This record gives sequence, structure tokens and C-alpha cells, in this order.
Amino acid sequence: MRIAWYTHRYFPCIGGAETYGRAMVRRLVAGGHEVEVLTSDAKDLWYFNDPRRARLDEPAESRVDGALVRRFPVRHLPFQRYAGKLLGYVPHWPTQCRYSSYMPIIPELERARGRTDAVFAVGFPFTNFSYAAWKRAKGSGAPLILTPFLHLATPGDPVNRHYTRPHQVRLLKEADAVVVVTGLEADAVASWGIPRARIVQAGMGFERGEVCGGLGARFREANRISPDRPLIGHLATLDPNKGTNDLVRSVLALNESRPADDPIYLALAGVSSPHFERFAEGLPASTRRWLIRTGPLSAEEKADFFDAIDVFAMPSRTDSFGIVFLEAWANAKPVVAAAAGGVVEVVEHDKTGFLVPFGDVEKLATAIDWLINEPETARRLGEAGRDRVARGASWDDCFETIRDRLGALTGANRRVDSASSGSPGPRAGSATSPRPAA
Repeated sequence: MRIAWYTHRYFPCIGGAETYGRAMVRRLVAGGHEVEVLTSDAKDLWYFNDPRRARLDEPAESRVDGALVRRFPVRHLPFQRYAGKLLGYVPHWPTQCRYSSYMPIIPELERARGRTDAVFAVGFPFTNFSYAAWKRAKGSGAPLILTPFLHLATPGDPVNRHYTRPHQVRLLKEADAVVVVTGLEADAVASWGIPRARIVQAGMGFERGEVCGGLGARFREANRISPDRPLIGHLATLDPNKGTNDLVRSVLALNESRPADDPIYLALAGVSSPHFERFAEGLPASTRRWLIRTGPLSAEEKADFFDAIDVFAMPSRTDSFGIVFLEAWANAKPVVAAAAGGVVEVVEHDKTGFLVPFGDVEKLATAIDWLINEPETARRLGEAGRDRVARGASWDDCFETIRDRLGALTGANRRVDSASSGSPGPRAGSATSPRPAA
């Protein structure tokens, strides 16, 4: 089949939607499908509205993992963000999809043509990609399969509002199938009037070979951290919504009560948002002794990172699932997360990690301190997490669920074993059992 895959960013960009997209595209290609990826040339999300941020140094068209990847240029206009806020109030859902606040201006995206048998779209709140996918599907008479990755946080939360707007709900209603990753997301989609029969819960996965078998000693040596010093790891876009600021505050508070020569180290890995950069500029000079900022990690560095840390913490309110928790568990590391959004279905409090309220620095510090000073608890939680992903956390099973729904929608319900078709990565169970959300 000819398949179009619309997404706001694609490999080598890093993120949950980007990782999911590449995993599914690789398996579609391995199954013999002709896949076209339509995406932007943004290196980070802030480039959508700020030309001073980074764009990818990649060709407009290239082959990645056997798929044709087309990167459309993001355009920038004066007062773009303010105009988007105003246009977001226009009572016309296509206008809201294209131009609401945060939307990148990519005129060429909707001009993409060509026959296709199925269209996938990934990732809210960037609905201009999903809208372009809807138009392509409608023009081709092809089914639209939409994976929104809703960051539901808590009702009334500003993040929640960015993912539950009327034009976004309209897009979900237009889709032939809505792929969700947790039961919470399935219930939210169903509450907006989307029939349960159209909702597919596929879970998430990870590539074990990319995160296991690292050399923690190499990471510690490169960052001048002694083997006996406690090390907290945080792998995410560094941003207040990811809990980065709160995590720094919590470790700062803990270190204020510790000897100067025995700090808790905190390694922050990922691209920094402008909001975090402003926060970091105001940190006291004492944080330089224990705060490590690595930037984005290579595959080898990522495996070393997970082997080196004692605790993984990402107290985020903007995650629909949290693939990084699976990666930490694969290395038997205990995790600390915020009790927000779909993460509450991924991390079981006091079984595979600790859950704390988002924004509660004191409780976050208490959870970290407990895991550092109670090694038996840390070991128990880490091993329980490892057991969980050993039972199931594979992209193959996620793909199988999506492939079966694709076959049902296109009338090509031909099962092809992903291992025999050259699917990458080891085979195991799924992180969330793939099933129709009933």
C-alpha cells in the first residue's frame, strides 16, 4: 500500500511522537509498504514561531529507513504568535486547525498530492498537520488514522485546554480510527462523542538495544561524577511543563542540607526551552557543583546515561505516556513521576516508582531523598519496573494493533509477521496490552 504519514517533526528529531512515528514507519516499510513522511524542517518546537531557534540541516527530500521523508520549510511572519491567538477565536474549524496559536506556517504542506491508500497523522496540538492529512485522505478516498497523544494533565489545567479545543475534537470525529496509548486517553476521546469502535488502544514501546548495555562508568567519568555519588537522571525537553524546573529546585533544597563535598548530582539530558534557559540564568552559583547539562544524547550516550543514574525523575504534566520510564525500567532504575495525565496508568505508585503531585517541589524532594537513602526500596521499585517491561514493552505489538486496524479499514487484512519482514528490534509483549478500547 501507499501510505502517507504526517507529523510535526521526524527523525533525527527526538521526542515521544517522533520516536513512535519512526518505530511505526520502519515497520510499515519492513512490511512492504511504500511510505511517504510529510513533516517540517524544525529542529526544535520553538522554531515553529521563532526563526532564531534551530532548523534541521537536512535535505528537503531524503530516504530514511526506506521511507521518503519530505521536510517542508516553516515560514515566519511578523507578530505571528499574536495573529494565531486571534485566529484561534474565528468560528471556522479549518482556520483554527491551520493558524491557532503554536501552529507553524507551512503553506506547502496542504499542497502535497498523490494517490494514497491510507493516511496517518500524529501529534496534537499541531493540528495543521492533521488537517492536511484529513484533506489528503478525503481527496484520495483513503482512511485517516489519527494518533493525537493528548496531554490531558488534570481537568482545568492550561495544558489540558491546549489539547481539548473544539477544532481538535472535530478532527478526532473526522478520523476513521483514533489511536490512543492509555485508557485515560480512550475515555476522554469517547466522552467527546467518538464511537468506541473507532478508538484503538495500542500502548507504547521502546527499542531495548538502544538503551541497555551502556557503560555508566564512562558517563560518570565524562561528567566528573565519582562512582559513589548519588546521581538523578532527567531525560526530556528541559522545560517547566516537563517538571525540569521543579526537579532542579528539589535537588537544590536537598543539597542545602548536605555537606558541600557530598552533593546529589542531577544530570539533565535534552534540548532546553527558552523558559528553562531563563530559569537557569537565575540559579545560584552553587548549582554548578552538581548540575550537569549534557544536551541531546547519542544512542551510546543514552545507554551510558541510564546505566549511570541511581534514580530517573521526570515529574511532567505534558506526557500522554512517557516512553522514558520504560527505558529506565529496562535498566532496573526506580522512577519518580508526576501524577498527571496518562502517566498515572504507566507508573504504579510504590510498585514501580513514586508519583507526586505536579508542581509540589517538597514532595518531589522527599521522594528523591527516600530513594537515595533507602537502597532496598530503590532496588525493589527498579526490579519491579524491569519485570514489567520484560513482560511487555515492544513496538512490535503496538504496530501489530495498528496494522490490524489498517487492514480492516483498507480491506487488506493480511497478517505479515513483523520478524520475518525484517522488523527492527527484539520482540516482546506490549507496554499496555494492545486492544480496542471498549
